[in-house]
Amino acid sequence: MNFTVESHPNYYLDDTQVPNVFIAEYMPGAPGDYVKVYLYAYMCAARRDILSNETIARELGVSVEDVLAAWTYFEKRGLIRKYFSNRLDELHYDVTFTDIKRLVVEGPGKAGDGGEKLRSALEDAEVRKMFQDIESITGALFPSADIQRVKVLLDDGASPGLIVSAYKFCRERKKNTRGAYVAEVAKRWLDAGVKTPEDAESYLIDTDARMDTYKRVMKALGLQFAAITDAEKAVFDDWLDRMGFTPDEILAAAAKAAGKRNKYDYVKKILESDYEAMTSGGLGSPAGGSGKNPATKRNVYYEKTRAKAEAEANAHRSEVYGKFPEVESIDKEIRRLDIESFSATESRTDRGQKESKRISAEIKRKLAEKADIMSRAGYPQDYMDIHYNCAKCKDTGVRDDGGACDCYKA
Repeated sequence: MNFTVESHPNYYLDDTQVPNVFIAEYMPGAPGDYVKVYLYAYMCAARRDILSNETIARELGVSVEDVLAAWTYFEKRGLIRKYFSNRLDELHYDVTFTDIKRLVVEGPGKAGDGGEKLRSALEDAEVRKMFQDIESITGALFPSADIQRVKVLLDDGASPGLIVSAYKFCRERKKNTRGAYVAEVAKRWLDAGVKTPEDAESYLIDTDARMDTYKRVMKALGLQFAAITDAEKAVFDDWLDRMGFTPDEILAAAAKAAGKRNKYDYVKKILESDYEAMTSGGLGSPAGGSGKNPATKRNVYYEKTRAKAEAEANAHRSEVYGKFPEVESIDKEIRRLDIESFSATESRTDRGQKESKRISAEIKRKLAEKADIMSRAGYPQDYMDIHYNCAKCKDTGVRDDGGACDCYKA
């Protein structure tokens, strides 16, 4: 068998394009001499040069055994395939370099429409930017093992922006950017109907508000928030969502349980009794006692007044945002900082406390900036605020201490 190497007058002026995934995923774990063999032979293959393993060994200054071991190493990882012209001669064979990009997309030995779809998605500018943003967030190259997880999320309806938001959330709030963990978070968001970054922002604000309610109720019941169970969350959600009680009303019921041995069961009975009385036509139910309106006793009277005040505030907010988009941007930034502040406040470390102070100072600066814009435009500082009929109870009929407000008695 004869082996020859084609000569080329511009040999050193040619370029060899090696896929980045080889450099990022396979090169770090491969022995140095094996990498030399792979790259040298890859260059020759691109030039359609013909050479033997002995030639490669001589050119690289390594042993033939190392060259053969390199091919076996990369064959096991799916990066090359060996083709024997004589199965009895295990030392001489042809080598074909596999398509690494396809290998990463579809997995070893896999092919089909799923891979085609993902390759098509990877050609999308928004998806490519998504990977760049994720690498900026994690500070590392995106692992090829997580590409399939991203594909599943995209197929399930997640936008590229939502996946980026999930990575950002997991880094900032959970300190964990492992692909499997982030995918699980994103999956929970999708199950909750969250598909865009804007959806995620609203969802996190609502979730934080709900968690704050859990914490307040647990404290009022004399229980440890850290030990809250899923069953307890389900009961609290039932009080809030199905029965329609406000957090203040639940806290008012908890105040009545002071001195009781089991506050949790006592409050549960109070609320269930109130709800049953209201829906069956008892005190506070709609005229005629149809039982179809699950509003609580106090909400029956105040629901419309609160809705009117909130609608007026929304109209004012839309007016200001329409004229001064920068005010809307400031409000969004303040909401984001509020979320960060919640996380920092929970931390008991010096670093967490310093971060909390920094965020508070930044919020004050943003509020001052907003106040300046509103003032120069001739708007009162509270123009976008909700103006309740009763500022003491915010049209709920319940004071902060859980007692009935004067307006409720009236």
